[in-house]
Amino acid sequence: MNFKRHLGRLLAVGGVESLGVVIGGIAGLLIVNVLPKDQYAQYTFLVSCLTLMHSITDTGLAHTCLPIVGQRAHEVPWVIGACRHVFRYRWWLLMLGFVFVVPYWVVTSQQHGWNASGYWLATALIALSLLFSMRVDYAATVLTILGHISSLTRVGFYAIGARTALVLAVVALPVTQFSLSGFMAATLLAAMINVWFYSKAFRSHSLEPVRLSTDDAKKVNGDLIRIAKPLMLPAIFYQFQGVITVFIVSLFGTADMLAEVGALGRLTMMLVVFDKVAGVLVFPVIAKAAEGKQLMNRIVLAHAVTIGGMALVLLSALIFPQYWMLLLGPQYKGQQDLLWMAFLASLLISCANFAFVTLTSRGNTGRQTLVIPFVLMFQVACVSIFGVDTLRDVLALGIATSLAHFLYQYTMLIVWFNAARRERASASDT
Repeated sequence: MNFKRHLGRLLAVGGVESLGVVIGGIAGLLIVNVLPKDQYAQYTFLVSCLTLMHSITDTGLAHTCLPIVGQRAHEVPWVIGACRHVFRYRWWLLMLGFVFVVPYWVVTSQQHGWNASGYWLATALIALSLLFSMRVDYAATVLTILGHISSLTRVGFYAIGARTALVLAVVALPVTQFSLSGFMAATLLAAMINVWFYSKAFRSHSLEPVRLSTDDAKKVNGDLIRIAKPLMLPAIFYQFQGVITVFIVSLFGTADMLAEVGALGRLTMMLVVFDKVAGVLVFPVIAKAAEGKQLMNRIVLAHAVTIGGMALVLLSALIFPQYWMLLLGPQYKGQQDLLWMAFLASLLISCANFAFVTLTSRGNTGRQTLVIPFVLMFQVACVSIFGVDTLRDVLALGIATSLAHFLYQYTMLIVWFNAARRERASASDT
């Protein structure tokens, strides 16, 4: 019965997330095909700014909720209170993020001469959508930990439909300088609708805001510092690494290169389905499971399935790149030979993140600071050999960066895995 229940959850979440990736991918490809290259370059840049701002709210905190809640996931007040307490700090980090991202936005916008009113409006809309996305993150975290999978899939389905309808409405309009603003408005409205459905889900489950007692707040703060402190520098570093390709192209490349990087990246978005399914189903199970052989077997199986699925996607990009490029339209036809590079970078970083979250979901956050010099070594070597003058060079830097993260995180995972196995063996001997 337990197996059937988990299988049903996997099919439900996997189905909705797959549908979301497919429909979201279609919507994204419509944007690629509809927007002129200069506006799609602006779109890529603004979405990267949004991603960077959202990542700054992490700084290790996004990986603390699961281990802090731990095996008390059945205690609803504790889950809500602990998550709410963690997200208070994330809101403060969001405000701090503006201090770092706004200067980058100003310099890049002036460098490329992006001064049209449509671009300014799009910027304001994407900034507003960030505020709603934080509320969505909080609600999704609480429902995931409490195991309300049906509510998550329902909200996800509604959100997919809402954003798709809004994007189609903008596509149907004539292309003007405000087309970019229209797509950003669709993103904002979709986020607002998402928040509304999550609010309904909270009411249906009678989930009310909870403020932790002084003692509980101190306990959460202690766990927060213990878990997040080793992750702070690596998290800050990782956040900038996540957009380094766009960052370099926006500062040293042309608007056409920026659009091409964004378009190739759009085709790799399907890999997100693995991360989302794992975030809803795999990592909460790993966080709550007791130590033992069964836990280790589950971890091995989860990683084998994930890496195998991503490898199949990469293989399709190597064998049939021409069919993938049909999705981007004639504007990007000349970049077919570079498609595999974009796929490989995304595959490696996604696998690295899978290994990283596996570790953090068990509260294992040690030695993560060493990832910084390890990745920088790969990047310096790549830039020294290839430079960053062409799109191929920039994509090679992305592969080197992702490969370094992949090697480091899986080394850390193997080290922890072997240590846990030795500890289990010594316990059985005694």
